[in-house]
Amino acid sequence: MPPRRKLNEFERGRAVALFQDGVPKREVARRLHVSISVIVRLIQRFTATGRVQERRRPGRPKKTTPREDRLIERLALQTRTASSSIIRRQLRVATNTNISQQTIRNRLHGFNLRSRRPAGNLTPGLRYRDEILRPLAVHTRQQMGPKADYQDDNARPHRARVVNDFLQQSGVNRMEWPACSPNLNPIENLWDELDRKVRSNHPPPRDVQHLYQMLQAEWQTLPQRIFTTLVNSMRTRCVECQNSQGGYTHY
Repeated sequence: MPPRRKLNEFERGRAVALFQDGVPKREVARRLHVSISVIVRLIQRFTATGRVQERRRPGRPKKTTPREDRLIERLALQTRTASSSIIRRQLRVATNTNISQQTIRNRLHGFNLRSRRPAGNLTPGLRYRDEILRPLAVHTRQQMGPKADYQDDNARPHRARVVNDFLQQSGVNRMEWPACSPNLNPIENLWDELDRKVRSNHPPPRDVQHLYQMLQAEWQTLPQRIFTTLVNSMRTRCVECQNSQGGYTHY
C-alpha cells in the first residue's frame, strides 16, 4: 500500500510521543504508514507551536443564506418526522434553492436538530448497539460481575443517545473517558500489532473481503500474553494520564 498523506488527531499525538521517546522520524513514518514529509511537517509544527492540531483552513462559502437557514429550521420544527429529502424539496419550492440533502443535515446539526432517516438505513450508533453491545459486550460484562465497568471511548457512535439509553436500561456502568486522552485505550496497541502481522505475513489484499479474511486469520494467532499484558497495563495508563493532566503518555 502507498504511504498515506494525512494523520488523524490520535495518530499525530502518537507520532509526537514516539519522536519524543527517541524514535527517528523515518521509523515513526514507517510505523504509521505515512510519508516522511508528513512526520517532518508535524514535528516542525509541534516544535514551533506546541500543538499537533492542523491549522484551520477557510472553508467553502455557505450554499445557503441566513434566511434560508431559518426556513430550514422552521420546516424541521413544523414536522419533526420530515426527512432531509422532504425538507430539501420544500425549500426548493419556497425559495428556488437547490442544495443537497447533506447540506440540509449540516444546517439541522447546527440547530441541534436532526432529520428522520429512511427506514433500513442504520446509523453507526444503532449498529454499535445492535451488533456489538447487545450480543457481545453486555453479556460479557454481566459475566464479569456487578463491579465491572464497560470501557469504550468518545467515538461519536459510542456516545450516541441510543447507546447511552441502552446502557442505562441494561444497568451497565461505563468508564468515564477524558476527551483528550486516546492513549488510555489498550486496543490501539492491539490494532498496531495486528496491522504489523498482516503486513509482514501477507501480500497486499485484493479487496475488502480478502483483507477481512487476513485479519481474522492473524487475530487467531495472537498469543494470550499480549491480551494479558495490555489488560494489566490499564492501571498504569490511568495513573500516567492523571499525572500528565490528560496529556501524552508513553503508551
